[in-house]
Amino acid sequence: MDIVLKNPFRVLGLPATANTRDITKRISDLETFAELGKIKSYPHDFPVLGALDRSLEAIKDTARKIEHIEDRLFHSFFWFRAGNSVDELAFECLGAGNINEAADIWSKQLGKNGVKKYTWRLNRGVVNLLTALRNTLDISRMNDAMEDFGFVINNNLDDSIQDVLAGNESGLNRDNLWRRIVDEMVALVQSYEENPYGNNAIGFVKSFGAFPTETQDYVSAKIVNPLIEKVTDAIKVSEEIRANDDLDALKVKNHLDKVEYIIKDLQRALGDDNIRFQTIANAYADEACICAIAAGNHFSDPKISMSLIRWASGLPSFSQVKTRIEENLTKIQEWGKNYEKDAIYEELLKKIKVSISSLTQASSLLNDMLQELAKIKTKIGVPDELYVQASSACAYHILEYIISTMNSAIETFSNTKNLKDFEPIVIIAASLTRKLLNFELDEDAKTRVNENLEAVNKYLETIQGLKKQLPSTTMPQPYNTSTSDSENIFALIPSWVWWVVVIAFILWRCSTN
Repeated sequence: MDIVLKNPFRVLGLPATANTRDITKRISDLETFAELGKIKSYPHDFPVLGALDRSLEAIKDTARKIEHIEDRLFHSFFWFRAGNSVDELAFECLGAGNINEAADIWSKQLGKNGVKKYTWRLNRGVVNLLTALRNTLDISRMNDAMEDFGFVINNNLDDSIQDVLAGNESGLNRDNLWRRIVDEMVALVQSYEENPYGNNAIGFVKSFGAFPTETQDYVSAKIVNPLIEKVTDAIKVSEEIRANDDLDALKVKNHLDKVEYIIKDLQRALGDDNIRFQTIANAYADEACICAIAAGNHFSDPKISMSLIRWASGLPSFSQVKTRIEENLTKIQEWGKNYEKDAIYEELLKKIKVSISSLTQASSLLNDMLQELAKIKTKIGVPDELYVQASSACAYHILEYIISTMNSAIETFSNTKNLKDFEPIVIIAASLTRKLLNFELDEDAKTRVNENLEAVNKYLETIQGLKKQLPSTTMPQPYNTSTSDSENIFALIPSWVWWVVVIAFILWRCSTN
């Protein structure tokens, strides 16, 4: 705020409309007072604004600041100008420390119909600037000040040149003048850490609506260009990281999120219709999308890929880039769902691939499969088509081994007629086949299991009938009956019973084919 509090005209104790002769005389007087060690005060010091430095060095520095025409006019915009009695009345309020009262005087006059002195507007702008630039930046007061300054620069620059420079434009560059004023205002606002205009004060761009038309473009470039460069640099860094296939960096968005606030600030300040914003926003969102694709294609990591594509879809994007992000969001979401399903069924698939070598192992595997299916059911809720397919596959895997074991046992029994070895296999096969109905089966699987269960049950019935044809005194005894004894026992079985066994064989073969 030194541009006001240490303004050369304030140091001299003069209004900004003082003529060259008065300025020269005041500089000489103050230099003399400083050399003599005397302190001098004037009505336009306005003590409410704080202490003044009128040392010899300060006076000489002040003289240098307004030595040139353009410098003098520049500094005049940040101090009060004497126009008429209204200004003098407001100055009296300032001298008494009543800043707000002074602002009210100028505002009331500007609100009336008739002649409106530009000095009222500029002086009110200086007061608004003073009250805006305190410990915290008052955005409302600042915008009011900007409107007043812009109005004067846009509409009353000729009056300013006449009142401050007596119409002398020698050495004055009007475009350079308003650019200097704009630069000063931007620097003032950007000096605040907690800025109501947003990071880097990008929202301040909209405050220059009352300034000349070209001012908007100038301010936008001054504030926006460095921000766009930061985003562009972040995109380049991300591209380099992707080239190195760095998965850890992808997990933290290749550090792109560090400049996400800039995208949001640019959107608020420039709007979605602004071409510059659309260009940088598209480049940023597109890079986020490419990172999501990389996470999927190079690392097969659906979690990171999904996180990145969702982030990209939430960023502002336009036209083809927006469409591309939406398309990839759909693809990655579908891939993610399939991947999640694969993960859910991963353990069950391992069990389906297990090679079975015994009925005991088959029984144990069957129980493990049912337990794993119960876990899956808890995760997915209502069983879906995939669940039924997986459950049916488990049943088929066990059933194939049962069929294979039964076929082998039947063939052996046909040769040996050893009922003692054959019966336990049939009993276990029947029990396991019955347990297969505990799986949630599709229609084909359910039909096949039931057909095989019926066939193996007929074997049990045949075995029971076969055993009834044997005299109780000749029934094979467990553990101590020899093979030869067993064969002699089968010699006692009537021939028609063997026809029943043969028919059972045929039925089993048919049911398993």
